[in-house]
Order: sequence, then C-alpha cells, then structure tokens
Amino acid sequence: MKRIFTFAMAAVLLASCCHNRVKLPVTREFDCDVLVIGGGPSGIAAATCAARHGASTILAERNGCLGGMATSGLVAPLMSSTTKDGKTLLIRGLFEEFVDSLIVQGGAIHPLDAQIGSWTAYRDRGHHGLTTFDYECFKRTAESFCTKAGVNLLYHLLFVKAETRGGKITAAYFATKDGIWKITAKNYIDCTGDGDLAYQAGAPYIYGDGEDGIQAASLFFTVRNVDKAAMDAHNEACKKADDFEGQFYMREILAAREAGEFPMWRQKIALFENLDGTYTVNMGQSDGVDGLDPKQVTDAEVDGRIQADIVVKFLRKYVKGCENCELDKTAADLGIRETRRVIGEYTVTKDEALAQTRYPDPIFICQNNMDIHKKGYVDYVNIEEPYYIPYRILVPQKVSNLLVAGRCASAERPVMAAIRVIPPCFAMGQAAGTAAALCTRDGVAPKALDADKLVTVLKADGVYLPE
Repeated sequence: MKRIFTFAMAAVLLASCCHNRVKLPVTREFDCDVLVIGGGPSGIAAATCAARHGASTILAERNGCLGGMATSGLVAPLMSSTTKDGKTLLIRGLFEEFVDSLIVQGGAIHPLDAQIGSWTAYRDRGHHGLTTFDYECFKRTAESFCTKAGVNLLYHLLFVKAETRGGKITAAYFATKDGIWKITAKNYIDCTGDGDLAYQAGAPYIYGDGEDGIQAASLFFTVRNVDKAAMDAHNEACKKADDFEGQFYMREILAAREAGEFPMWRQKIALFENLDGTYTVNMGQSDGVDGLDPKQVTDAEVDGRIQADIVVKFLRKYVKGCENCELDKTAADLGIRETRRVIGEYTVTKDEALAQTRYPDPIFICQNNMDIHKKGYVDYVNIEEPYYIPYRILVPQKVSNLLVAGRCASAERPVMAAIRVIPPCFAMGQAAGTAAALCTRDGVAPKALDADKLVTVLKADGVYLPE
C-alpha cells in the first residue's frame, strides 16, 4: 500500500512532541558538519562558503529553487552594495563573485554600471549601485555555486522542530512528502529569515519593534509591454522642469486615490526595468501582517494579487509609457520585511552605524540606508558614510552551536531595516558559513571562534574590510 504523508499530518505529529526531546516516526536521517536551513541569499552564501572551507554541508530549502525573496519573491533589483554615490563596491566577496558569474551569462548588470534610469526606477536617493538581474539565471547560478562546492541540496523540506540538549541543538526535523526527515550536524545556521530554528532551539529574540509594531509586507509583481522610450522621455522632461511630483506621477496617484481607483497608500510609482524587458513593480503594501501566521500571510497574498490588478489598471490609465502594459506574474512568496530578530552576543545599534563604529570582528561594510515601512509612510534615514557590521550579531545567546544570517540577525530595528536586503544578506551568509566551517574544523563553538582568524579568512576570500 502506498504511503501517504502530508505536511499537515507531520505538523500535527510534531506539535504533540516535547520541545526538547523529540520522538517522531522518522523515515530518513542525514548527518553532516554544517546544516543550513533556508536557501535565500544568506543561505546560498552560507552553504557555499561552509562547503568550500571543507565542511560537509546540507542546505535544506522549503521551495523547489534557491534565491528566496530574490526569486520566489520577485524582489529586484538587488539593492544596494556600493557607496552612496555608486562608485565604490563595498559588499564584495561571494556576492561580487556571484554577480560576476551572472554577468558572464548575460544575466545581470554590474552595480557599478547601474546608472540612474529605468533600472533604478529613476530614483537617485538610495538607488545607486543596484544590481539588475535575471530571475532564472539567478536560480541556476545559485545551484551551480552550491553543487560545485559540494553542498548537498535538499528541496521541499519544511523545517518544523529542533531537538536540543543542554543549550545545544542535537537534531532538526523536517516535514516532507516522504514523512519526517531528521538531520543532525555539528553546527547549524539559521537562514530562514524568521529565525525559525533559533526560536525552536530556545534562543531569545525580539519580534518587530518589541511591542505591537511590524513592518508592512508587499507582494511584488512584474508587468510587460512597457514603452521604455516614453517613460524615459517623461522622466527627462520632468527633471528639466524640476517637477519632482510629475516625475513620479504623485499628482496622478492622488487623483486616482480620490476617484477610488488607487486605495493603496503608495505615493510614487516604482517600476524597475528587468533584463528581459519586463518591469518589477514594488507598489503594493499590506500593513500589520504577522509573517509567522499562515492565515494572515494567505490573506495578504490574496489581497496582494488584487492590489496588483488595481496598480496595472492605474498604470494603463495614468502613466505615460504604460498605456498597454499587462500583468506578467505575481510573486509566489509574500515579501515579509520583519518578524523575529535574535538577541545575539552583540547587537548593532543605530547610533553605532551612524558613528561608523569600528569593531574587533568586522565581517562586512556597507552604506545601506535605513527604511522602516509603516502604515502610510516610510521612516527613512539617509546614511552619509559606510558602516561596519560585526561577527557577533550572527551568534545567538543560549544556543552553543548555532549561527544566524539574514534579517533575523542581532541588530536594532533601524539597522536591520538597512541590512535585511539581499547584498548584506549574502555578506552575513558568507561570514556565517565560513565561521561554521572553522568552528567544525577547530572543534570550538561559534561564540569561542577566534575573530582574527575569521576576519583573515574573509579578507582572503575577497571580503572588503578597509582599515
């Protein structure tokens, strides 16, 4: 008789188990040096770098491709990795190597070549140094990086439970079509974005603003049949006339809102040209969505597709160059900007970033602006100088063999609002994966890792850490 086992059945079984000691009907087991959970930008970098440095590595991903929000979420372009003026590449290392590989395949524009225009939605502030890329090329390249490094890729694994003993993770459990799979490792890296593994393992965390506030979510989508020449001409005419509101169709949005044709709060159009002639649209918004609640996420995705239809109709009626545009596709995953942030061995503060504080354990440098998406507006802080991020934000408290990377790392809310985007996630992933491999080799916990040794290896691997 054929065995039938669904994710729902697995979740019910897991929910009935003790938090620390798990007894499950496991159908398959794996063991490795480093287990990375989550195949987004941070997970790609973490797994690749852990494997390159000699650790047997498994990358477990719930979807059927790598890339996370960069692919399943249709988030484009990759912003940002340069200085404010777009002239110096700050986030290098594996990220630069990855972008260069995309470029060789005709699947990206280098961030230093991203001139202000349709690639950047005609925006100057905060939009220098963006990386326009092809979604499918990104998926293939991510898989190539991982497999060539020796990573064991496992798709369609939904992480649901951690087993712990004495402040140490002893196993991670996943719901699959085949039943419950168990993976054990010496060191674990949480790249889920939501800090799922850290939470299950008992690491302390902060949700949202620490009270009731949570950043808005957005469902990205793409449109086709846009007249680039017409949009460029309109933009140039508005720039010559110093008509900022006209440049971004702010008056038209207000008129459409008053006519009941634009119920969203967005005040400007935001269309980013892609390599295939489509445009990625970031204009939808769902406020107050708990990204950890499947029902709320479901409702936001349903509403996001309704918003996409409304926005396309607005573009066709009000925006020059979009008279014949059509909806191309909506993202498979809702864009969640914020849920859990772990409390790490160190927490980077907004004041430290603004002061360009130097740390003994720097893992990357960036100049990303801080933007917290709230109901009706964006709380924006323009960053004038590059700032450093230390290794210790990747090391959660109370769990000895765990690292985190991505938007669940330990940073104050404004700082995470800046470094949650894709290039910094690559940088955090590279540091976490490299650290996990070194910890495995040297037999030490992430907290006890020699920071000087990590920094030396990161520099040798191309990470830019100017003195």
